[in-house]
Amino acid sequence: MNRKRLEQILDVSLTMFREKGFDDTSVMDICNACGITKPTFYKYVNSKEELLRHYYDGALETLIQAMDEHEPSNDYVALIWIGLSMTASRSIDLGPDLLSKYMILNFHEHTVTARYSAGGKQRTVEAIRKAQEAGQIRNLCDPEKLFMALKNLSLGLTLKWIMTKGSFPFFSHYGRMVEDIILPDYDAVLKQTGVDHRKKTG
Repeated sequence: MNRKRLEQILDVSLTMFREKGFDDTSVMDICNACGITKPTFYKYVNSKEELLRHYYDGALETLIQAMDEHEPSNDYVALIWIGLSMTASRSIDLGPDLLSKYMILNFHEHTVTARYSAGGKQRTVEAIRKAQEAGQIRNLCDPEKLFMALKNLSLGLTLKWIMTKGSFPFFSHYGRMVEDIILPDYDAVLKQTGVDHRKKTG
């Protein structure tokens, strides 16, 4: 399979979905914009809906790379936020209309982001455990249960964001809620890493 051709189809279709809307963009529209035939299109994807699945290609690798790069700092609060926010950022970047289409697809076929979710979960749970051991967060609940609470919070807030057509800043709302749950000890983080999160957030 020609990876560059698939990337072209994905890039063009996503741009058209955002400009014209998912329902108003046909497979033929995408083919014309890419300069390909329908048989060529279906060589790479089975349907227009499947294009949204491919949007998450490479998401796990990007997340793991970001966490690997940051982990030597021992700032586990930041690692937790990377694990949580990068999981949501690709979704929010789709915009409320496209994201609603993707969520419906995901509800019908639960395995769409399973690999990404499983890999992100493993690394974020480990970051929560290390943050607890280092005294960087005060919530000492089971790390896996704590992760699931944060994940479900993200899902609920995402659905609200979709239903209100993106009427509020998702990440500032989510960030405050995450803080309320994990109860970070920023003095401990500053002492251990030299990073003052309060300066970052103002």
